[in-house]
Formats: sequence, C-alpha cells, structure tokens
Amino acid sequence: MFLSLNLHGQISLRDEAILIGEVEIRAKSDGHDFLGFKSSHIDSSIILNYNHRTLADLISENSVIHVKTYGSGGLASPSFRGTGPGHTQITWNDVNLNNPMVGQFDLALVPAGLIDDINIYYGGGSMGIHSGGFGGVINLETNPGWDDTEVVYLNPALGSYGRISGLVKVKAGSEGFHSVTKAFLRNSDNNYSYLNSVSGPVPLWETRENSEVRQKGFIQEFYFRNSKSNISARMWFQSAARNLPVPIISPSMNPPEKQFDESLRAILEYRSVSGENDIKVTAAFISDKLNYTNELVSVDSRNLSKRIIMKGSIERMINNILRLELSLDDELNIINTNNYAGSKTRNLFSADAVAEADLMHWLGARILVRELLLDKRLLTPDFSAGTEIRPFREKYYFIRASFSKNSKIPTLNDMYWSPGGNPGLENETGYSSEITWEMTSFSSGSLKIRNDFTVFRNNIKNMIQWHPGDYSYWEAANIGNIITTGLESGLDISYSYRKFNAGLNAGYTFTKAVNSGRGEENKALYGKQLVYIPANNLNAILRLNWRQFYTTISTGYTGKRYLTADNKQYLSHFSVSDISIGTKLNAKHSVFGLNVIIENILNASYQNIAYYPMPGRSFLVSLVLQLKK
Repeated sequence: MFLSLNLHGQISLRDEAILIGEVEIRAKSDGHDFLGFKSSHIDSSIILNYNHRTLADLISENSVIHVKTYGSGGLASPSFRGTGPGHTQITWNDVNLNNPMVGQFDLALVPAGLIDDINIYYGGGSMGIHSGGFGGVINLETNPGWDDTEVVYLNPALGSYGRISGLVKVKAGSEGFHSVTKAFLRNSDNNYSYLNSVSGPVPLWETRENSEVRQKGFIQEFYFRNSKSNISARMWFQSAARNLPVPIISPSMNPPEKQFDESLRAILEYRSVSGENDIKVTAAFISDKLNYTNELVSVDSRNLSKRIIMKGSIERMINNILRLELSLDDELNIINTNNYAGSKTRNLFSADAVAEADLMHWLGARILVRELLLDKRLLTPDFSAGTEIRPFREKYYFIRASFSKNSKIPTLNDMYWSPGGNPGLENETGYSSEITWEMTSFSSGSLKIRNDFTVFRNNIKNMIQWHPGDYSYWEAANIGNIITTGLESGLDISYSYRKFNAGLNAGYTFTKAVNSGRGEENKALYGKQLVYIPANNLNAILRLNWRQFYTTISTGYTGKRYLTADNKQYLSHFSVSDISIGTKLNAKHSVFGLNVIIENILNASYQNIAYYPMPGRSFLVSLVLQLKK
C-alpha cells in the first residue's frame, strides 16, 4: 500500500490542442414551440409598459395583428391575416375564452397588466391549442414566477378624460407553494373632443357623449409543486359596465344604450413528469354574462353562457428523436338567453394525435391529426403538417413551411338567434399554407439582429354570413368563400453597451382578402377586398434604457379600409404615435417608479370604425411601488 503506481493523471500533457466530439444541446422555450409553424412572443418586460392599457393596445402595437375598435372602451376585436374576429381564438393557459354565442372575445375588457406572457400562433400553428383559428391563436399566460423576489406591487394611474385606474399584485409562498393575487380597477368618462366632418357642411369640434366605462376584477392563483408534479388552481373574475355611444351621424340617445359584461373563469390543472412521460390534466369552468339594454326601443337582451371544459394529454419521448402526443378535449356549452327559443346545449369533443421528430440536425417535422365529435356527430378529420429546415449548421437560419386543414363550427347565435338563426348551417373549412424564412445574427457580443419573412395563403369555404332574408330580418347562411394571401415581415434589433440598452421592433404586413365565390349572388363582389381589412399595416417600437431611465416610442400605420363590399366607400389611412418616459429608483428591498405616457402625441384625427371617432392626444401618469424580499 506504500508503493505508488504510474497513474495516467500524473503524466504531463503535451502543449497541443485536443479535439473532443461535438455535443449538441436542444431545448424548447416552452411546450408550445410548435416545430415548423410561425409564432411570436410578448414577454413580461414589454407588458409592464401597458399595465393600464388594454390587450387591444398591447397586441396592435407589438404584433402585425390588426385590431378593430369602436373607440376608447368600446368593443375591440382582432383580425389575423385577413380573417374575421371569429377566426381568431383567444385562450387563457390553453383554455378557450371565445364566447360560444358570438364566437369572439373583446380585447378591450382585459387590462394588459393582468397577463404575464402572451404567445401568438399563426395559421395552422393555432391547431396545437384549439380548433377554428384560421388566422391564429393568442394565448394569454399567467404563471407563478417561482424565482421572483417581488412581494407587493402597487401601480395607481391618473389620465385624461376622467381616467382613473389601479393595479395591485401580491405574491407569497415558499419553495413548494406559491400564491399570486392581482386586482384592478378602471374608470373612464371618455369625454374626448373630436372633429365631426360628416354631420354637416362645416366640420365642428364636438365632445363624445355616453362613452363611460367602469371596470373591475381580480385573478387569484395557487401553485403547488414537488420533484415530479405541479398543481395549479386559477380563478379570474371581472365585470364591466359601459355606455355605448352612437355613431356621430346619429343624435345622442337619452338614456343611452348600456352593456354589462361579467365573467368568471376557473382552471384546475395537474401536470406530472416521470421519465419519458409528460401527463397533463385540466378542468375548467367559464361563465360569461352579457346584458344589453336600450330603453328607447324597449330592448332588454339578457345572455348567460356556461362552459365546462375537460382536457387531458400524454406526451412521450422516444429515442430522443421522436415525440408522440395524444390529447383529448371535451367542451360542454349551456346557454340561457331571451333571444333563443328556449335554452340550448352543445357538446364538442376532439381527439388529437401528434408526432414531432428531429429527423436530422438540420431537418424536423410535425404532424397533427384531429377528429371532432359534435353532439355525437363525427366531422371530417382536420390536420396540420409542418417542417423546419436549418440550411446552414453554423448559422441561426431557418425555413419553416406548413399546410393545414381546420374547421370552425357555427356560433350558437348563427344557429339559434331569433329571428334569423339557421340550425342547418355547415361548418366553415379553412385550408392554410405558409412558408417563413427567419435569420438571427450576432454581429458582436452586444448586437443581435433577427428578421423574418412569411408568405401565407388561406382558403375559407362555406363562410357563414348574415344577409337580408325574404322577410324583414337578416338570416345566417353559408354563402361566402374567401381567399386571403399576403406577406408578413418582422425586424428585431437589440444592442447593449455597459448600462445602455436599445431595442427596435418593427413589423409590416400586406394582406389581400377577397371574395372568391363565383355564384350569381357573389358575381359583383368577386375579387373585391373584404370590408375593414387593410391591405397595409405597419408598426414600430423603439425602446431605450440608460441606468434608471427609460423611454419607449411607438408608431403605427393602418392603410385604408373599405366600408362596402363593392369597395366604393372607404376610410382613409391613418398613423398614430405614442411616447412613454419613466424612471426607477432602486433601494434594498423596494423600487419606486414614475411613468408618463402620451398617447396619439401628434393629435391625429381618425376613425378605426366608420363614424366612431378615436381620442386625440391624451396623457396618463402612473406610479409604481414594489416591495421585495
């Protein structure tokens, strides 16, 4: 035992390079990075600047999605790639939020500050979340932030036109348990001035009337975790009371039209990861109330929809190359309204089979097949297929191509609204194809440039439209076929030097959305651009940070939009710019901040929807107080 051996570790190595084998590490940013499909992300650092603005403001300024809005506090609906609001799915942690009666979601009802992250999936990539999103899916995410040191976040704000709002976040817990509470309040009179150039021979400045909004709500979340599983319980309640202003070509109503919205959403989720298996089970309940009153014409519309949703999936990795997934989704709709002939129920069940493979280091593919069961009636299966190619191994260049068939079932209003509903409607069918070229380059250690270019095409058949019927009311029917084609381009530049950071995000989209039906009823409209779909849309945001100071400058351009199907009337193009300036002072266990936002800084006079003027220049001042561990 006292004798030493000539060990290899005691031999001196010669002064020369030793080559070892390459090790390639791959990871996904999240579970929804669908291979072969285009997606984009809006993270919490961007959302922070929109705490007191709506999801409509956030999405329209930070993506190429066009958002149609009736003014401050009015209905705001997104439009992807020339499709309608009903072809855009809004989800919350993968649970569908679109109201089954109208098939849409109002982005104006949600303050952006309630959301932690947003993932946007375009075209066929939306099928990884839900059916019916011909244009895409916007997935709103709330998460625990296990490593976040923030305990209390207070953010009051005061702005123009009687605007008062407040946001509170409280976080608590330990390594295995986390609680997150968020609450908001927003009141606004929206009594802004606008130039009325259509009601008389001489343009006059007038004040918007009957446009008040009162909103409140909260989100409560609990998270539990151990080494193999996670359990989360989320509840989201909100309500909004709005007066609805009339078009400026009509005289004001007294008393005004009123709308009351109230929603309760609850999600219970269990996720377990064991070996190569990933199991996820979700149960959700959603209740949406919408009451509309118009005393002058004796209308009192009361609508309540309830949904019970069950989702389950199992995912398994095979040989580190192939990933298989099987998922089931069942949604029961229960509707009570005085606009149907009795209460209605509907059950939609879907089963998905997914295969995703990294075939080579430069080639990957994904295939999804979905079967739908609507009230015990099997529908024609849907599918999506995508591929991703990395032509140069040493560069972050990617080519993504996809093709998909997607189905959208009629809304319950389309089927049962009295009068005009049509229970015999067929499903809308959409065929989508796209190809994307994406490049990311690092010119130096502090400069990063990413740009992408996408060409897309959608062919939607059996489009459901309401048209004048044989009697004195409109009726729903499958009378439309449309084709949307276009291109999208994005540019992201980030630069950092010592304590200075700069970022530029810009996006442009060109969309041609036309009626392709050749029947007699569509002959005069063939090849015409669809109403309210701008051919050109552009936005850009410049963000600058230096020490404790920051500023954001954003600008957006929206091209002209046709008001009539024959394209004889249109709204002119417009451009709106905003600027935000703020500072943060850091202490040991707290942060104090001040932010000033000037919206529509050039005081542009414009309309997003005909005869519904948008606000001019406005101001919003907010304070931030953060308490940390």
